[in-house]
Amino acid sequence: AAAALAAERETDSRGQGSNPPPPLAYDGPLRSRLDALRELVGLSRTRLDGHTLAEAGRVLDEAAARRKLSGRHTVIAIAGATGSGKSQLFNALAGVAISETGVRRPTTAAPIACSWSDGAAGLIDRLGIPGRLRRRPAHNPDNEAELRGLVLVDLPDHDSAAVQHREQVDRILKLVDAVIWVVDPEKYADAVLHERYLRPMSGHAEIMFVVLNQVDRLPGEAADQVLDDLRRLLDEDGVALGEHGEPGANVLALSALTGEGVG
Repeated sequence: AAAALAAERETDSRGQGSNPPPPLAYDGPLRSRLDALRELVGLSRTRLDGHTLAEAGRVLDEAAARRKLSGRHTVIAIAGATGSGKSQLFNALAGVAISETGVRRPTTAAPIACSWSDGAAGLIDRLGIPGRLRRRPAHNPDNEAELRGLVLVDLPDHDSAAVQHREQVDRILKLVDAVIWVVDPEKYADAVLHERYLRPMSGHAEIMFVVLNQVDRLPGEAADQVLDDLRRLLDEDGVALGEHGEPGANVLALSALTGEGVG
C-alpha cells in the first residue's frame, strides 16, 4: 500500500499519467468569509495584538493550502479516548482490519491514513503521515464505489499519557475537513474531551460527528439515557446539534463490535 501511494505521488510530481484531481473550490459563504478575514487582517495590523493576527493568518494560510489540493476528497479524522473503540470503528467503516485493536493501551501510537481512490497523496502529505502508515485496501468494487473520495485518519488517543500522541492529535485536527468523535458509555463525560476539544471547537459543529460506541454493553433503555445526557453535555459545551435537519453536530449511537448503527 505504501509503495502504491509513493508511486502515485511520484506520478503526480512528474505530471505524467492521469491528471491530478482539481483543486477545492471555495464558493459561497466560505469564500466570502475568507475574503472578509483577509481584509480584516490587513486593516488591523496596527490595532490587534500579534497573537490574534498570527492565528488569523494561520487560518488563511491553511485554507489556501487546502484549496490547492484535491476537491474530490474529504479528509475525516476519527478521534477518541483510550478504550473508546475508535480503531474498531475505523476498521468497521473501512470494511477491513487496517488499524490495530486490542487490550494494550494506547493501541494507536501514530495516525494511520486510508484512502480508496487516487489523488489523495498530497492531502496525506499535508497531514505529515509517512508512507508506512498509509493504507489502500485491496480492490473491492462495492467499497470503492461507496467510499470513493474518502480519506479516513485514525488518530492516537487524545488522552494518552504520551505527550507526543496528544501533540499529533492537536496538529492533525487543525488540518482535516471533518472529525468523528468516538465516546464510550464510561468516559463520554470526561472533562479532557469536553474542556480541551469539544468546547473550543464548538464553532465547528457542522463538521463534527459525536458517536456513542459500545451500545451493545448497555441494557434496555440505557443507551437512550446516555445519549440524552451526552446531548445535554454538548449543549453545555455550546455545540449546536443537527437533530432535526438544522446544521450542527450529528450525534449517533452504534456498536463497532456488532455492526449495529455503523451503516
